[in-house]
Amino acid sequence: MKTSTFLALATITGGLIQNHDKISAWLDPLPAITRQTGQNEVILYSTTWCGYCAKTRKYFAEHHIKYTDLDIEHSEQGRSGYNQLHGHGVPIVVINGVPIYGYDPGEMGKALANKGGA
Repeated sequence: MKTSTFLALATITGGLIQNHDKISAWLDPLPAITRQTGQNEVILYSTTWCGYCAKTRKYFAEHHIKYTDLDIEHSEQGRSGYNQLHGHGVPIVVINGVPIYGYDPGEMGKALANKGGA
């Protein structure tokens, strides 16, 4: 394999890996009904420095999902809820009472679709 071909494949592969969540959302978008407002209770337990928390916020913004963001380091309510969920990392997303540990767009989409609206 030529060096230029290898570099091109490596670049494409890297781009796919870095953007897998956008590609997944494009291939399997949330049902249109989940874009409605007021039907799901969504809570994000997060920190300001967490990259996956930022990705979760971006996911919610891109899908027009209303949520409550509770910082576990600066909010007593956030810390208490996080401890009740036996958190060992962030983010933790709770959708209609169902916790999702870590950044998982597929699980968040499923949980949102189960209720029928965000």
